[in-house]
Amino acid sequence: MQERDNAMTENREQPARIDQAFRGISSQTPDRQKSFALLVDGFIKDLFATGMILQRLEYDVYIVNSAEDALKVIDAAAPALLITELTLPRMSGLELLVRIKHDPNIKTLPVIVHTAEGDANRQELCRASGCVAFLKKPAEPGVLYSAIQQATEITPRQYIRLRTLLPARVGGLDSSGTVYSTEYVSELSENGIFVCSMSPRPVNSVLPVTIMIRTIAVKLKAVVLRSVPLGPGLFREPGMAMKFTEISATDRELLRNVIMGQILKDIPADHLRTS
Repeated sequence: MQERDNAMTENREQPARIDQAFRGISSQTPDRQKSFALLVDGFIKDLFATGMILQRLEYDVYIVNSAEDALKVIDAAAPALLITELTLPRMSGLELLVRIKHDPNIKTLPVIVHTAEGDANRQELCRASGCVAFLKKPAEPGVLYSAIQQATEITPRQYIRLRTLLPARVGGLDSSGTVYSTEYVSELSENGIFVCSMSPRPVNSVLPVTIMIRTIAVKLKAVVLRSVPLGPGLFREPGMAMKFTEISATDRELLRNVIMGQILKDIPADHLRTS
């Protein structure tokens, strides 16, 4: 119980340490309890749009609009990733990148450049200076997601996974002996799903699945890659991770559009155009 209380206190104190850094209060870098991305952009519309997209991609995001403030955050806490515009109010994004890569304490921090600048020489210079990706604004969410995954994960995912709740009918015998049962898709990508189920089917089972998206029935086949039963201990959502084995190009495009629609929902179009 004491360890849990300490961990909860540490989680609450981390934002306070960041805020202390902005007030000039000395603070040591805390152990990272939950990783976050640091987003640096001097364009308010882009800061809003990219921050919203990252949040919907299920990343915790801390935003600042200058390189100087970014360095204060890095000094106060340990971000898993930095995403920066090149055009910033005082110190440029390129200068920030160079400074990070020449500091032995933070040089391993992955830096993605996401910029309105399209000059090939600047891109070459950024790559030579150590950025892991150079993206031209506005980067398509799937491209941004892929760059983040490549930079931060040992086994990067290829496709965006969207948290959702869609009714689905899955074949195969469930615990009651029913051949088809109505369950729910809780995670959706254009290449697979996680089906929330009290009766997950065996691994390697290839099953027919029908997903209801509004009034459209998307019919496909998928193989169970991972089965998660409901059991004692730390709670995990019961169900099965499934990869599509048969799906039409039309239905895959529909899923892609649904995912992009949710990621970009309510972000004004002019916020998604190049600054």
